[in-house]
This record gives sequence, C-alpha cells and structure tokens, in this order.
Amino acid sequence: METRIPEMAETLRAIFPAFGAAGRPLVRPLFGLLAQGRPVTPEALAGATGLPPATVRRHLSAWWGVRFDDDGAVIGFWGLDLFATRHQLRVGERDLFAWCAWDTLFLPGLIGEEAEVTTLCPASGDDIRLRVAPEGVLDAEPDDVRLALTIPDPQAARANVRGAFCCDVRFLVDADAARQWQADHPAVRLLSLEEGHRLGRAVWAGLLGEEG
Repeated sequence: METRIPEMAETLRAIFPAFGAAGRPLVRPLFGLLAQGRPVTPEALAGATGLPPATVRRHLSAWWGVRFDDDGAVIGFWGLDLFATRHQLRVGERDLFAWCAWDTLFLPGLIGEEAEVTTLCPASGDDIRLRVAPEGVLDAEPDDVRLALTIPDPQAARANVRGAFCCDVRFLVDADAARQWQADHPAVRLLSLEEGHRLGRAVWAGLLGEEG
C-alpha cells in the first residue's frame, strides 16, 4: 500500500473543493475554531484570519462539505462536526465528532491537538479506541485495527460527501475482520492506521499547498 498512497491521495483530492490560494488561509483557522466546540460565525473566522467577513462568506458558500446552522454559522467542516456521529473525538474536555473513520486520523493534525477516538467495528460490534496526535496514532485498542476505505465517484461525493463516501469508511478490529469486510465489499481498500494517517497528511498537504 505504501507505494499507492501518492496515487490514492491524488485521486481523493478530487472530492474536495479547490480551496485555492485565496481560500487556503481560512482552512486551518476554521478547523481550529470549530474544534473549540462551538459554531463558527463568518465574523469569528474573519477575525481569526484578518479577511473581510464578506470574503469569508463568499468562500464558505462556494465550498461543499460545509454544514451550517440556521444562523449561518459553521457546525461541520470536512470531517469535523459538532453533532453526534458514530465516530467520537475527545479533545481536551470537548466532545467532537468525525464524519468517517479516516477523518479521525488526520483531524488532530489539522486542529493541532491530540484526540481520543471512540467508534465501533461494523463487523463485530466491538469498541475501537485510538489515541491520535498530530504526528500519528499513539495507541490503538485492539492493537491490529485496520481502515477500510472506498474511493468514491468524485461527482457523487461533491453532491453529498457524507452519503457517497463517509458512510463507507470504517475501522475494523483486526486483519481477519478487515479481510472478511473486503470480501463482502469488493470495492474496499484496506490500510493500516499508519497508512491511513499518511494518506490523510498527503491529501491535505496537497489541498493546502504544503507539499514538499
């Protein structure tokens, strides 16, 4: 899998918006503010970045993969969410949530904080617990957890990334469960936790212009 990570990263970038040079300065601050556990208003993001609120609103409205509340504040952004999903992240004293298993491997790097991850194996129903730092996975229970990931159709993912992609990205308790899951879901690709983390870093490095 190691040799395929650059190829997979390039393929997966197609499901994300092209943040571009003008939009990239908003991305990490938005993750950081959302990780505080509260909705992020365009005004708050403007204050954190020094950009005009109108510019912030224009970028946010142009991007898919953003969830807003009724007041127009961001409550979910590219994997990080304030409302419950099957993947919980405990960051400090804050309960946050991820759209898919893979998100939990790269979100700590984007928010700059360690996270305790809790989720369930869809095959066995067993608990899976991880401790993930910005630099990678520190602990896993069980210790042979695998990531199952399906490459989505980019157009479908752009229309509904959670339905077209996130629902098919799960952790399995061990290699045997992962192989059985793959047998039942032939499009699935299996990665170790380290490979999943490296894939996430490669995708976001490209999106944010931080490659090299």
